[in-house]
Order: sequence, then structure tokens, then C-alpha cells
Amino acid sequence: MNARPHLIARVRAEFARSEQDKSCHFFPLPDGGELPAMLYAYCGFGIVPGQAEALDGPAGMPCLRCLMAAALSDSSV
Repeated sequence: MNARPHLIARVRAEFARSEQDKSCHFFPLPDGGELPAMLYAYCGFGIVPGQAEALDGPAGMPCLRCLMAAALSDSSV
């Protein structure tokens, strides 16, 4: 089973309104390669691509719900 590609990102500092915004979230990438106007993380958190800061890996406080969901989606059953 292939792991689903995902983006690890957080809201850029100038757009962050809460501590949740400052967390890094895991966003499953859509099939087909074209990005939608809004990306939704595994936890349901939405982000506008122009307001996002892509990360090479988890940085700062990771969103626990995203971390668990991403790990579970990559495991084979």
C-alpha cells in the first residue's frame, strides 16, 4: 500500500489568530495535482494556500489529531 502524499504546513505568523493556527497540520494532497482554493487538514482545519507556510517536517507544536490521522492513513490494514 502506498502512503498518501501530504503537506505539513502552518499558518504564516502574520495570519495566525490562535494557538491552533500556530500548530503544524498535516494536509492530504488531492489526487490529480491541482490544489483547491482551500486545503483541509486531517483534523478539519482549513488553510488558504497563500497564507500557509510549508514545512519540511513537523515544527513547533504538531496538531495531535492530524499526527494520529496521518499515521493511521499510512498504515496497511
